[in-house]
Parts: sequence; C-alpha cells; structure tokens
Amino acid sequence: MCPIVYPISQLRLNSGAKSTSEILTSEVSIPSILDILAVILDDKSLTIFRVIAELNNVGADSHTIRIKLSLTHKEYYHRLGALIQNNLIIRKDHNKKYILTSLGKVVYSALISIQYSLGNIWTLRAIDIVRISDNKIYKDIDKIASGLTDILLREEQIKEILKR
Repeated sequence: MCPIVYPISQLRLNSGAKSTSEILTSEVSIPSILDILAVILDDKSLTIFRVIAELNNVGADSHTIRIKLSLTHKEYYHRLGALIQNNLIIRKDHNKKYILTSLGKVVYSALISIQYSLGNIWTLRAIDIVRISDNKIYKDIDKIASGLTDILLREEQIKEILKR
C-alpha cells in the first residue's frame, strides 16, 4: 500500500493566536516537514516537547516546565512559541496548561519509534547483514530476514516498516 503524499505548504500559523478557540478559528496553515524538524532539532525545544508529551493527559504548565529544565524566561517562551507556531502543542484555555496537538502526537510517536530503533541498532544491523548476503547461499533471504524481524523485535510498528 503506497502512502498518500500531500503537498507541503510553507505557510505559517497566525502568530497572534494564543488560545485553542483562536487557533481553531484562525486561518489554518500547514507547517513544512523542515519546520517541524527545525523546531525539535534544538535539545531544549525537544525536551520541552517531550515533557509536555509525557504529561499529555494532565497537561504541563509553564512554571513546572521552566523550573524542571532550568530555562530562562526568554529561552523557554521562544522555544514554546515555535512549538505552538508549528502546531505541535496547544494551550488549554481554562487551566493554562499545554498539551500535544494531534500532529504533535504523531510526531512524538515517530520520535519514540526512532528512540526504540536506536536502542535496537545491533538487531537492525544484523537484519541488514542478512538482507545483503548472497542469494546463492541462502535460497530465500527475504523470508529469513522477515523471520529474524519477527523474532528479534517487539515493536509491531517497526516490524511493519521493515516488512515493506
């Protein structure tokens, strides 16, 4: 099954929108993949994003995040603004806590998959070595690699990616 590819716009989210209702009623724009990667490339921004993701159902308030990460007011709000602008997090109106947007949840899920893969890098390398071995020695390399994938990896999403 081929993934659906949508055109990616370079438009920005209305920077004046601060509340959930304002964001939902404002002119909607789509951040680019480059925008998303640029935001989470910075260690401090990624840490803010991960803290909010880990407290997603409860929500994370600014004071707790700033104290936990030892960030200055300016450092924190600059990075928080970029996360909001690229539609990764949103502020709940009434209790002033930040939660992940739907896009943020997808991006966080991808980050967790990357982290899992890095934790299993030797397993992935072993599967790669089997895949590049000579087909003349082993009759069906793809079946062997698929079997190793099923046996050695626990994460179903990663298994599905490797079977493509």
